[in-house]
Amino acid sequence: MAKNSSKKQRIVVKVGTKLLTDGRSLKTATLRALAKAFSALHSQKVEVILVSSGAVGAGMGRLGWKTRPKELREKQMAAAVGQVALMGAYHRVFEAEKLTIAQVLLTRSDLEDRERCLNARATLLALVQHGVVPIINENDTVVVEEIRFGDNDLLAAQVASKVSADLLILFSDVDGFYPGGVEKGGSPLRDVFKITDDLRRAASHSGSELGTGGMTSKLKAAEIAMASGIEMVLANGDLLTAPSSTVLRRIVSGEPIGTRFHPERQSS
Repeated sequence: MAKNSSKKQRIVVKVGTKLLTDGRSLKTATLRALAKAFSALHSQKVEVILVSSGAVGAGMGRLGWKTRPKELREKQMAAAVGQVALMGAYHRVFEAEKLTIAQVLLTRSDLEDRERCLNARATLLALVQHGVVPIINENDTVVVEEIRFGDNDLLAAQVASKVSADLLILFSDVDGFYPGGVEKGGSPLRDVFKITDDLRRAASHSGSELGTGGMTSKLKAAEIAMASGIEMVLANGDLLTAPSSTVLRRIVSGEPIGTRFHPERQSS
């Protein structure tokens, strides 16, 4: 990440469903940790955009559903119910840190259509420049399967590209990218400078019961970020709630946490 003190750093942070909800309720400790971490970055003049999963999971809890729905209309119903709960919870924890949030719901077509994309970019930049934290989610209540991002990893990468972010951070339930696959264990890679066929083969195709993304989507997100000249870090979101955690600030400062995917322009 560029260390140009004359330029405000701009980062996009994505947090996955399993870190935010257990399918019955939202994990307040994670939400509070995010708010405190964002407050610390704001005090350092870092502009932060949050891409948050969790609406469907939160809605499942409100509706008393034990398993993720398979029918599109039921997913959209859960998302509609859960988005209210999710944003209400974010409002409470960010307000406690004296931060104002804004809800932004996007679809893939919003970022593919030039005029709508420019409007979305302008709104996001206006928000961060006024000290507001945009919280972005896919607009699950209106989008159909054929035009979905599919998961928020790809949405986060596209948003990072459109707002010319310096850094994209994906917080998940793994410690980084495992060259032998998550299931085989071992140690995650520390740095990646090029997405190879071996890495693609190693990417896990398994998602979670509550979420939709797997390691394959995270690798695709890395490809988008790297091609856009943006660093991406894949790290374990459980570190957010560790005692006296400063993991977000440490990642932004360049400490070797998780797997850091370096942009193409830095690999030559």
